Amino acid sequence: MFCRECGKEYVDSAHFCENCGTKIEQNKQSPSRKWLISGLLFSLLCIAGISYLFIQVWPKNEIQVIDNETIVAPKETLFIAPEKKEVIKPISTVINEKDKTIVIKESMPKVFTIFTEDGFGSGFLYKKGGFIITNAHVVVGYTDVVVRNSNGIDTPGKVIGISDKSDIALIYAQDYVHIDPLLTELKESEIGTEVIAIGSPQGFENTASIGYLTGIGRNIEYGFTYDNTYQIDALIDQGSSGGPLIDAKSGKVIGINSLLYTKNVGIGFSIPMYSVLDLVNSWADSPMTEQQVYGKFDVYDDYTYFEDDYNNDSFDDEYVEEYESDIIYDEYSLEYFILNYRDSYEMALEYEEFYWIEDMILPSSTAYFELLDYIEEISSKGMTFEFIENTVLDISYQGDYAIVTTFEVFEFISASGEYSLHERTKEYTVVYDDNGFYRISDIYIYE
Repeated sequence: MFCRECGKEYVDSAHFCENCGTKIEQNKQSPSRKWLISGLLFSLLCIAGISYLFIQVWPKNEIQVIDNETIVAPKETLFIAPEKKEVIKPISTVINEKDKTIVIKESMPKVFTIFTEDGFGSGFLYKKGGFIITNAHVVVGYTDVVVRNSNGIDTPGKVIGISDKSDIALIYAQDYVHIDPLLTELKESEIGTEVIAIGSPQGFENTASIGYLTGIGRNIEYGFTYDNTYQIDALIDQGSSGGPLIDAKSGKVIGINSLLYTKNVGIGFSIPMYSVLDLVNSWADSPMTEQQVYGKFDVYDDYTYFEDDYNNDSFDDEYVEEYESDIIYDEYSLEYFILNYRDSYEMALEYEEFYWIEDMILPSSTAYFELLDYIEEISSKGMTFEFIENTVLDISYQGDYAIVTTFEVFEFISASGEYSLHERTKEYTVVYDDNGFYRISDIYIYE
């Protein structure tokens, strides 16, 4: 620094000039400069503090590995709402339910008509290895039988197990050794279970009838002991004996159709599968010899109804005094036939397939071509039929044919969604075909 009087240089800490003695005034910083410096210092402190705060609060990015891919996922800041955690819902148990059409079509190739010299019944493949279950009364008196499949192909079968107490028998058929069997339900089914009965009622092979399990625990004594049988309202008839009763949802066999209450076509009885599996499995593991099979037949000498009254396929009776001793063949069978036809017709309309009723209509008849054309006409048009009532009003005989009169009620929804309710009376003309089975040849409708 230099003195302002003499220009002599002096040190910063001097108060007087050493050359001329002039008092030296110290330089002072301006107030604005002080505030500037203070502001800078304060700003630096604030920045340092905020940086420290964010370092503590803001987490570092987290590296996640998902499906072998590395993903950098930044966490949210303090000023963003916390991320919602993903809620993993438990996987519910899904019951494998099948459409009834699928159940029937998958089951048909494993259901058979069983023929002896005296009659016929039904049976089904229950276990891989060619083992077919039927009723004992279907094959009683025989060890060699004929097994006919859903395609009409006959193959030999041999009775390798039969009971004189339970109405159960087991047939071995070599041609079906490698075919997968029907699935079997191992526990008791519940009342209200929707069921499908498959068999050959009145010789109508490959017939399926839908209904419900309406009772359990029925005990019946008639020739055989039927313990804890299922009561059903699915339509069955002579020829259905030994056929499977199938759970309509699971497709599993729950019973063996065995008895029919002759006073009411809507009541049948089925032996529960779970109750006889040990017995039939023992036969499959250790087949009876022909001598052992024949040895069982002596106990049936007094039961002539197998051949005389019931054509080797006895569908009877809870207690003898409560059931008819003879079936009024024509009226009873015709009523059953028409009711069963109507169930099949409902399936034909729902699934738009003539297949469901084809074997119940006389080929080349008026009814055959009219029904075939009608089902083709409504196909894929989105129409809905809901049947409410079908009652047989009268049966009359006209020599070589019969007239069955019914009253029916059904709801109809057109393709455009228009609803209507229909009540009508129908007359079915029923004839015998060349094989002695009922067939519908004409249908007349009274609107």
